[in-house]
Amino acid sequence: MVDLHGLAEKLKIDDMAVCGAEKFSEVEAILKKDMKLGILPPFTDLDIRKRVCPEETLAGAAGFIVILEHYTPETYKKRTGLYGNISPAASGEDYHRTVGKKLNRLVEELMAADPEGTYLAYVDNSPFSEKHVAIRAGLGRLMHNGLFYSRKFGSRCYIGLILTDRNPEFFGMAPRKDHEDGWFDRCRTCSACEHLCPGGAITAEGMNSYRCVSYLTQKKEGLTPEEAKNMGTQIYGCDICQKVCPLNPPIPPEYETGREVDLEELLAMSNRQFKAAYQHTAAAWRGKKQLQKNAEIVKRNIMEKQ
Repeated sequence: MVDLHGLAEKLKIDDMAVCGAEKFSEVEAILKKDMKLGILPPFTDLDIRKRVCPEETLAGAAGFIVILEHYTPETYKKRTGLYGNISPAASGEDYHRTVGKKLNRLVEELMAADPEGTYLAYVDNSPFSEKHVAIRAGLGRLMHNGLFYSRKFGSRCYIGLILTDRNPEFFGMAPRKDHEDGWFDRCRTCSACEHLCPGGAITAEGMNSYRCVSYLTQKKEGLTPEEAKNMGTQIYGCDICQKVCPLNPPIPPEYETGREVDLEELLAMSNRQFKAAYQHTAAAWRGKKQLQKNAEIVKRNIMEKQ
């Protein structure tokens, strides 16, 4: 038996739980519904069986180890002028690296204690719906804005997964049993995210990710005039639905979350300057041309309001 509680403390993992690797039937139903409505999220693997059956990825898959890493969003006081915004999740150290490092260390510890086991680590690159794996493990729930919310951290957390051929009992842990205390129920009586979403992506029918500003800032193809307008001052990502959510700590109205960006400075950057300023962040994923394209859109949006 491997002591996961001890490893979580040793590696300073913010939260950890386990669950079984049975078929995710609820995810299958959601994917089929979204496919029918034409709102299947971008970058989604169209092989639904692979998305919902862990055994398609690992023969003998029996369990998941799920970790959460919390982050506190940076804030700054808004200024007038040619400034854009990069959302908190994409403005600091790339979470793929930070969470990946902890997962890799955890895998090393697991393999040292259990060399006959198989452990596959993922950060935002698994075929599975990682938020639904975390929900099955009892770490939180899915909210109206389509995001995973932890009881401990709200939506301000990253998910890391390890798929294994060991069942949860092997680790001396059981999936958590979420208790009903009204905390999550606040989402049912609140519609702030739906009303304030600039792209109208959050609907009663489900989350239309193609209207989400975060997706628009990553879209390589040209934008329609409406899509460009909906981007507002967002150069990469969007934090509005998290910022206005009462399940997250409040942000003063005169402040913005994330990183303020001087548009003219970004537009004038050389490849070397861009690499130095952004390579360590998740915003660099789409490259300099994408961020500069977005900066031009944001610049036009600001100037049209003046």
